[in-house]
Amino acid sequence: MMQGLYTSTSGMKTHSQGLGIVSQNIANANTVAFKKQLLLFDSLGSKDLPAGAAYEMEVRQVGYGSQIGEIRSLFTTGSFENGNASTDLALSGKGFFQVTNAENETFYTRAGNFRFNHEGTLQTPTGEFLMGYPINEEGTEGGGLEPITINTNDPEIATSKPKATTDIFAALNMYSKIDGYKDENNPYFSMLQSWDGTVKPPLNNAESLTLQFYDEKGTKHNLQVYVDQAPSTNGLQVYEYVVAMDPELDGREQYAGKKSAGLLMAGTMTFSSAGELKDMNAFSPNGDDLTDLTNWKLATLENGTPKVEIKLKDQEPQNISLNFGIKGTGWTANAQGAQNVQTPAEIGKDFINLPNLAGIELGTPTTTALQTTCSLKNMKQDGYGKGDLTSLSVHDDGTVQLLYNNGVTRDMYRIPIARFTSEDGLHREGNNLYTHSPEAGNVEFGVAGTENYSKIHSNKLELSNVDMATEMVHMILVQRGFQSNSKGVQSIDTMIQKAIEMKR
Repeated sequence: MMQGLYTSTSGMKTHSQGLGIVSQNIANANTVAFKKQLLLFDSLGSKDLPAGAAYEMEVRQVGYGSQIGEIRSLFTTGSFENGNASTDLALSGKGFFQVTNAENETFYTRAGNFRFNHEGTLQTPTGEFLMGYPINEEGTEGGGLEPITINTNDPEIATSKPKATTDIFAALNMYSKIDGYKDENNPYFSMLQSWDGTVKPPLNNAESLTLQFYDEKGTKHNLQVYVDQAPSTNGLQVYEYVVAMDPELDGREQYAGKKSAGLLMAGTMTFSSAGELKDMNAFSPNGDDLTDLTNWKLATLENGTPKVEIKLKDQEPQNISLNFGIKGTGWTANAQGAQNVQTPAEIGKDFINLPNLAGIELGTPTTTALQTTCSLKNMKQDGYGKGDLTSLSVHDDGTVQLLYNNGVTRDMYRIPIARFTSEDGLHREGNNLYTHSPEAGNVEFGVAGTENYSKIHSNKLELSNVDMATEMVHMILVQRGFQSNSKGVQSIDTMIQKAIEMKR
């Protein structure tokens, strides 16, 4: 009887502990990223009972009751809810964020409700710092893990430095109803000879398209591309063009106040009868009086496109590659019998003398000569002005990125994902934190969203994986187990009382 009393008592003890686990789960049903626990029971040892002589091979055993076998954490992913900041982060698979406290103790968590403190450090509600790899200005990771700190009061962070334009892509549609400028001796550069930078506009009978660029101070300026018909030949369309800046902003002393002010580049483009670009040439200034065609030379190619040199007042010269959707490897003569010209003056009125681009490669889109309107179809350039910080975002791969109102983005950190050989070996420390124990095995860090590593979801929070219906069922089962064991204790107590009464 006494053994039965101990057995029932062990059952009451383990079921009461099981009820504690269920209660813990229910209490954290709304805790961010909480992982529920499950109590597994084991039986206690058994003792052998003597068997009769007729049953020498029979094993008679009776158990001592139950005990706690294992308390297991279930790391299944909880459902997501929308956060209210870009620093609310959720993990959609296996893995943990690494955080450290002020004492440099390391913890791991799946609760991604991070916020910046007054020093600009991203931390948990209880003050642990989120760790990440810093990204340098070249866009590569440098150094080891460190607390993610972005102080938006720092001018280096709050503003984006301007960048001078070095490359312009412009796909034009060159079309002019009339030949506004004519010269019998140099018909392909008649517009250039008519340029007058001392009046506004310098050319008044030509179509004009506006391109934009930024100087070293981040100030936006305009480039004008003037377009005019030139003599066609053999079914080909030819247009002459002039690239110029505002003559009043021209910082080249030799052209100040003169007709040549503002001129930057001139040349021709050749198209098929259907308006498809076939060839082009470009010339750069090489003298003082730029209305004199001998004071030009073939433009230098940079990455296959002609280079324009711009000199603004009080600034250093600025080189810009001008891409009209066509590239080449160098300049060559047009056809057999043509001369290798070096200046527009050598071309004269013969189409055959126009220089050619060698190794032509057409882009998408490219400049055309469709008989619609003269227009700028597509343009992009790599410069920008000074920008102010507008927002912060966290990408799926853990990259913490700043966005400025000038369109510039800046990668600051990458948040790694930590994985363990055995998640069950992690030690719970409260506040949604875990510590690494030998039972967890090795920790490995990887890029979020890659194979075997969680993807990071910004502006989302992972909820608890506790299912209330399941926990209520467990509570009933544990409660009934406890009650049944208590009944066993009561029954044995009654039997003991009867035995005592019989003795008396």
